[in-house]
Amino acid sequence: MSQGVIQGSMREAPLPDIIQLVSQGGKSGCFHVQQEASKARIYLKEGRIIHAVTHAGEGLEALMEVALWLEGSYRFEEVMPDVAATITKPNASILMELGRRMDEWRVISQKVPSVDLYPASTLLPGDTPHGVNPREARVLALSTGYYSVAELAELIQKPVLTVAKDLYGLVMAGQVVLKGIRSGKPPKVEAPAPEFSKELIPVSTLLGAGPGSAAGPEMPESQEEETAIVRLQAPPPVSRGQGFPEKEEPLPETVGGGFAGGSPSLVAAKPAAPADDPQRMVKLMNFTQRIAQSAKMVLPEAQHEMVNRLQARATQQIISGDGPEAVKGLALSISRGAVDAGCDADMVRTLNTHLKALFSTK
Repeated sequence: MSQGVIQGSMREAPLPDIIQLVSQGGKSGCFHVQQEASKARIYLKEGRIIHAVTHAGEGLEALMEVALWLEGSYRFEEVMPDVAATITKPNASILMELGRRMDEWRVISQKVPSVDLYPASTLLPGDTPHGVNPREARVLALSTGYYSVAELAELIQKPVLTVAKDLYGLVMAGQVVLKGIRSGKPPKVEAPAPEFSKELIPVSTLLGAGPGSAAGPEMPESQEEETAIVRLQAPPPVSRGQGFPEKEEPLPETVGGGFAGGSPSLVAAKPAAPADDPQRMVKLMNFTQRIAQSAKMVLPEAQHEMVNRLQARATQQIISGDGPEAVKGLALSISRGAVDAGCDADMVRTLNTHLKALFSTK
C-alpha cells in the first residue's frame, strides 16, 4: 500500500467507520467505492464530507445510495479535491444516517437480497390483499414480475430502500415472491389528476383506501406522499454502468416505512429506532421469530399464516421505530387471533403460557 492510500473491504470494516477514522485525521481526498459494476466517489476536504457522486446522481443522496452496498471495496486517495461542495451537513449526522440505512438494509436484504430482482404477486386474479397499508397495496399491484425493485422505485418515484422495505413485509406475508428474470406484463398504472390540494385529496383516497379500510390512515412520509403522480410510461431499465452523470435530481432524503396493517393508532408516524444501537433492532426481530415459532408449536397449521402475517407486521413496525412495543403487540395479536379463529380455551391458555415464558426469560 503506497503512502496516502487506504483500502479495504466493506465486509471487514463498515464504510462509515472508515470515513470517520479518516475525517478525524483532518485529511483531504477521495474515497473510491465499488460493488460489482456500481461505483461511487466520496470527497473529503480537511476531514469534512463535501461531495459524493454515483451513476445515479450526486450530493447527499448519492452518498446514501452506498447504504445498499454491504460487500463492496473502498480505496481512499489523499489528494486535494477539486469539486464543488454539494454536502453541507456535519459529518456526525451524515455518518449516523448512512450507518442506520446500512443496518436497515442488512435486515431487509434477508428477504430482498438485490434490487435487481423482479417482485411478483402470489395473489390470484380477484383476490383482495389483507393486512397491507395503501402504499404497500400500490407496490403489490405493480408487482407483476415485469419491474425490478429498482425500476419499481423509479416508477412510483420513491427511494429504493422504501420500496424494498415494503416488499420485505409483503414477502414475509407470502404475498410476493422475487424472481431472477423479467416476466409478466407491465401493469396498467392510472395517473391521478395533474394537481391536487393535499388538504382535500389525501393519498389514501387516491389509492382507494377510505377511512374505514383495514389498514387505517397512513401518515405521509413527506409532502410528496400526498401529491405524487405515477408515470404512465414504463421506466427504462436502470443502468448499472460505470459512468457518472453530471447532475440528476436527488431522491427524497428521508426514508418512510408503513407497516402491514394495524389499527389507526399504530399507523401514526413513529420516531426512528436509535441509529446508534442497530444491534437492539436485530435482537428485537430475532425475538419476534421466537414468538412466532413458539406460537406455531401450539396452534394448528391453519393458523400459521396468521402468525406469519402478524410477525411481518411486527417486523415492519420495528424497522419503523416501534421497538419493544411491536414485540409486545405481536404476542397480544397472536393470542387475540387465536381466540378470533375459534381455538378452544385450553389451546389459548397453553399458547399464552408459552408466550409468557418467552417474556420471562427475555
